[in-house]
Amino acid sequence: MKYYIMIAILFELLQNNIVKTKDIATKYEISTRTIYRYLDSLESAGIPTITIVGKNGGIKIDPKFRLYKGFFTQEEKELIIESLKNKVGYKYDAIRNKLNVF
Repeated sequence: MKYYIMIAILFELLQNNIVKTKDIATKYEISTRTIYRYLDSLESAGIPTITIVGKNGGIKIDPKFRLYKGFFTQEEKELIIESLKNKVGYKYDAIRNKLNVF
């Protein structure tokens, strides 16, 4: 379950400008402390996250960031894209771009 939530958080960050930790905590029924542990794991994997404090704060990833080609296999990338096609609310093209799937 941990890795599922970490990947889900990653995709939320890739498709949105800023995501509030409170919203993620509510959605996945986990504590904000757990979210920060997951973010530390993502950072260890080479994904730069930025935490913005304040009323309009949250978590975001540099808009120029792209997953390096070895992060997912080509087959995994294609499966992710296919699964997202049917999800309402996902910015398919933005995620496809960031996964380098052409």
